[in-house]
Amino acid sequence: MIAPERRPPGAGATAALRFARSAGASRGSSVAAPVLALALAGGCGPPPAPAAPADADRIAIVASERGPNGARLVAIDEHGDRRFELIAPVAAGVVRDVNPAISPDGRWLAFASTRGRTFDETSLWLAPLGVEATPIRLTDGAWIDSHPAWTRDGRALVFASTRARGDFDLWRLPIAAGRAAGPPEQLTHAPTHEVTPAVAADGAIIYAAVTPKGGAEVESHLEERAPDGTIRALTEGPADTSPALSPDGAAIAFSRPAVHEGMPHAELWRLPRAGGPATQLVELPLTDESGPVWSPDGRFLFATSVLRGADGRPLFSSVVHVDLQEVPAKARMLRDHAGAIARLTPAVAAAHLDAAALRGDPEYLPELARIVEGAIARARANP
Repeated sequence: MIAPERRPPGAGATAALRFARSAGASRGSSVAAPVLALALAGGCGPPPAPAAPADADRIAIVASERGPNGARLVAIDEHGDRRFELIAPVAAGVVRDVNPAISPDGRWLAFASTRGRTFDETSLWLAPLGVEATPIRLTDGAWIDSHPAWTRDGRALVFASTRARGDFDLWRLPIAAGRAAGPPEQLTHAPTHEVTPAVAADGAIIYAAVTPKGGAEVESHLEERAPDGTIRALTEGPADTSPALSPDGAAIAFSRPAVHEGMPHAELWRLPRAGGPATQLVELPLTDESGPVWSPDGRFLFATSVLRGADGRPLFSSVVHVDLQEVPAKARMLRDHAGAIARLTPAVAAAHLDAAALRGDPEYLPELARIVEGAIARARANP
């Protein structure tokens, strides 16, 4: 196991991130201006011009990028530079395309989208993995379908849906020739919410089981559903979420809070699937990490990291990655050459990533602090 990095991000970084957090809860006061500037730096302006390398059509990493028209799926390289949009835009309106999942053969991109729905409801869609491909709708109805995950043979998607009783259950949808090949099959029936599935080669499904406890409080732990339907708990919780299974099936990456200065913040952890203690991968105070995704060779782990205000609302989201061969482990940011752009829910398309380029990406917390400090400086210069 890799020992967690214990070095602090530096006094300047910590102070800048604390300032942003406190400003997020100060509505109507002068300190709210830096938060607005930070939001503008996070992708609310025009999209950046794509990079133009010789292999311009190469797709290494996919992410959902926030902008004025919602959230769109884009191809980015190992530096974080945006190449192109992956899904053809809608004629008008705002859409939210999230949770990309790339088929095992690399040909198809499944995702959740608000296309044709209200902004808080999603259906599943499928498109060829390419430049501005035209998607087809896989599911429809007055419910929420989200977080698609491919089976290892590429013949089905497992996803979370509220279509049965209003709470989230897991379902399997057969896929053939780029279309749904039959009706969805319900896999779980528990009174809890079963969400964020990951599918093993043997057909087992690992997911988060979430139980509301009243108000905004919930309990969440990881479970595994065997191919015969048997369910066993993998962790005790109380706040374990978003599991991802390593390519060899031996380890589970997931999100679990760690306490920093009396405050819990979600961190990335790794758990042996065969049993044993979980190990924290990196320590990132003041941000929340979730939705880990493995590279195909198991070397890199990608995730969404969110900086929140003191009221819990997101101020900025980034795609970060950790090289599991690097000691001590460091989280680095995929930062576009055009500037700070809010991105989330990554997926990895390339079988072989440019490890040298990823190692050259800026270390996450100091880079995030520079983004915040720049937003603060711009807000003070333009009150």
